[in-house]
Amino acid sequence: MEDLNDLALFASVVVHGSFSAAARALNIPKSRISRRVAELEQRLGVRLLQRSTRVVRVTDVGAAFFTHCEAMTQAARAAVEVSEQAGAKPAGRLRVSSPMGVAHIFLAPLLARFLCAHPDVRLELELSNRRVDVIGEGFDVAMRVRSTLEDSNLVVRTFGTSQQVLAASPAYIRRHGPFDSVEALQGQRGLGPGGMPGQAQRWRLHGPQGEVAEIDYVAAMVTDDMHLAMQAAIGGAGVALLPFNVCHAAIEGGQLRVLLPQHRGTPHQLHAVFPSRRGLVPAVRAFIEFMAVELSQTMQQENDALLALLAHKPARTGKARLRPTGSA
Repeated sequence: MEDLNDLALFASVVVHGSFSAAARALNIPKSRISRRVAELEQRLGVRLLQRSTRVVRVTDVGAAFFTHCEAMTQAARAAVEVSEQAGAKPAGRLRVSSPMGVAHIFLAPLLARFLCAHPDVRLELELSNRRVDVIGEGFDVAMRVRSTLEDSNLVVRTFGTSQQVLAASPAYIRRHGPFDSVEALQGQRGLGPGGMPGQAQRWRLHGPQGEVAEIDYVAAMVTDDMHLAMQAAIGGAGVALLPFNVCHAAIEGGQLRVLLPQHRGTPHQLHAVFPSRRGLVPAVRAFIEFMAVELSQTMQQENDALLALLAHKPARTGKARLRPTGSA
């Protein structure tokens, strides 16, 4: 097996650009680094570096080899961080990015308890519906829904799934309903993401047997803020496809009614992404674990409430009965 120290020495030469610079950074003799790298090349049977009196250049083979050496050294540093921070107290700056809707609906009820439990943590919460560059912009955690993991240096922690339902106000249903079939919803005014106002758009729903139903609608208002879409629906401006977690209270209060209760939109997954090498920093770890417990419970309760709605029976929370619609 190769001496991993030699791989680390080679990586340091590449990172610092020369044997001299690597020697200064590591505080070891230049001759020692040069000898160890030369012995590594001899064992591998390839030239990793092209040397001259003035510069050191990485060969093509050396560049490919360096990629793996750097990953190894990063993993080693992360292992040391884990051992050093295992017993450390959560403290210091914690930068979190979140979509506005996620922050208002899910995070807001929990942040005070998290901060009281960890008084030495200084939370910086940036609300933005754009997808931030977690590493490039220096965030510790980014909350996301419906996202893909675009960077192999990121770790994802899923908290739960939120179902989506079509909803409209009783007043809108009286004017344009009843909506007791997929066909009856064709061409209605829609509120939410996608397209331009006035353009035709399409909802894609999944029925109780897994069948797919597509409903064409006219975009009356385009927004990626689900809270705004819900408020517009409550006001009678149209139909919205909403995460049940967002509209649950409005349904229970009678401001909205669920249309086609047996049909749902594609579920939304709520999760956090964070840089893998920083994932176990005490403040980050505390935030992730706290949210994992609290959000998973919250989302499970909401899903139970939706099941109660579909079964036409009161939710176990003892709140007012959720009412599906088939008439005004």
